[in-house]
Amino acid sequence: MKRLGIVVVLLVCLAGAAAAAAPKIAVDGPVYAATVPAGTTASHTFLLRNDGDEALRISNVWTSCGCTTASLAKRELAPGESVELVASLDTKGYAGLVEKNIQVASNDPSTPTLVLRLAVTVVTKQPYHIEAAEVAKLFYLLVDLRTQEEYDVGHLMGAVSIPYAELAAWMGRLPRDVLIVLYDGTGALSDRAAQDLVKAGFAKARSLLGGLDEWTRVFGQTFVIPF
Repeated sequence: MKRLGIVVVLLVCLAGAAAAAAPKIAVDGPVYAATVPAGTTASHTFLLRNDGDEALRISNVWTSCGCTTASLAKRELAPGESVELVASLDTKGYAGLVEKNIQVASNDPSTPTLVLRLAVTVVTKQPYHIEAAEVAKLFYLLVDLRTQEEYDVGHLMGAVSIPYAELAAWMGRLPRDVLIVLYDGTGALSDRAAQDLVKAGFAKARSLLGGLDEWTRVFGQTFVIPF
């Protein structure tokens, strides 16, 4: 009879231990607070972790309107494993405190839905600020086709050195949807280069008329710098 009692106690203990085994979702800092200028993107990486002793399976992630998340690298975490969850908020059109929730559903029995939050204070853009989208509209590429030695002596500010002989090898790296201004000393090489680029699909490729010689004749050394 005593032996039977011991067996019953052991079975109860084993059942209790089995019942206690479970996944447990955890995160360090469920709330991210930041202050950013209007028109920028507030982004934060939450590190989700399985603090339990069974596999954690994340079934769904959804957000408040205006907030987005990147795809999880994995949705099943072994005990002790973690995964990054990147959440972003485009602040264009917002002002003041903006709070957005990210909900993470999993098989954690005690927290089936973990709630994370972005608490972003959006401040007015200052007169000296410019948005990345505005810069993209203004962006152009200035290409110096002369030799590296000539470029080192003096070139237009912001120009990149791509000697004419190497231009074909660069075509796969040049942007096709922005203005590309090419120049050499007289404009002879840049005329040929612009025609080649246009034929290759660079519709906005242009040659600086008269080259660097014409520039310095009209503007002197304005915007001409040594290497």
